[in-house]
Amino acid sequence: MVKYAFENFNKETMARASGNNLTISLKKASETLREIKGKKVSAAISFLNQVIEQKTPVAYRRYGAEMAHRKGKGIAAGGFPVKVAKEILKLINSASKNASEQELGDKLFIISASARKGNTRHHNGRNSGLMKATNVEVIVGVKE
Repeated sequence: MVKYAFENFNKETMARASGNNLTISLKKASETLREIKGKKVSAAISFLNQVIEQKTPVAYRRYGAEMAHRKGKGIAAGGFPVKVAKEILKLINSASKNASEQELGDKLFIISASARKGNTRHHNGRNSGLMKATNVEVIVGVKE
């Protein structure tokens, strides 16, 4: 049984996509998901494409200690989490395809986007250590 972060899920107006144990940073994922939450799906996709091309930075509000400043309105610390943006873009595309299968329409919004810590995995061998893993959940739907 899978536990989801979003509990008020309505199958009639929402579609979900989740990625488990993705090898991305939890901190960068939570900052990126905060930026796209509440936006239209098309606007979120264009934002993530600009982050991948390193044209628009993601503002780091919570995890911005010792981070460089970036140009942009309202951005003090920020960065370009390219790997995170690619993984989140895959999940948004998957959720929008799930919504099109349910015939929810074209005007979709990102209702919820959350990241949680995944399983802890260990490297084997001489250079042993911990591998980071993140569970990401994206829910798109129609605003009423």
